Amino acid sequence: MRIKTNPEQLAKAFESLEHNESFQEINAILKQGGTAHDMVKTMAMYPPLLEAMEALGDAVYPGGSLPRELKELIILQSSINNRCQFCTNSHIDIAKGLGISEDPVKMLEDVEQLKPEYAVALEYLQAIFTDSNRISESMFEKLREHFTEGEIVELTFMIGYINMLNWFNNALQVEYRGELSSD
Repeated sequence: MRIKTNPEQLAKAFESLEHNESFQEINAILKQGGTAHDMVKTMAMYPPLLEAMEALGDAVYPGGSLPRELKELIILQSSINNRCQFCTNSHIDIAKGLGISEDPVKMLEDVEQLKPEYAVALEYLQAIFTDSNRISESMFEKLREHFTEGEIVELTFMIGYINMLNWFNNALQVEYRGELSSD
């Protein structure tokens, strides 16, 4: 990790997370005497980010209207696309812990076995990743077969949000070391 953390600032920031639903997994780890993973430690060095994450968490992750399973697949595919070690490995563990799949990466590779709305959402993610300026109207027609206008907006924001977090973690060399593993 490229950022040096300050133990006093971390303690103060983690205090503010105690009732924060967006950090429910971290809260459980902290209550058991564990330490937060590097992404939270990094964000704690600028506490307004933790506050922003709470609001975004309520709106899209883990909150929001889309199914958590779909969100985990979106996060995982974006993280694989961006080669984000932290997000890929932490969300593999989260997906396993939630009972989504013992091999969530394999789920992504076998699109034929996914719910049709999940396959379309992942196709949309790939279209955004390829060229967000050139998404066809036919793509939006496919999306509207499965999602409301509001859900399309949430899905689009979710895709942008995870890409931002991937870039944040990659640039700062934030690493995941299995802190969210259910093993």
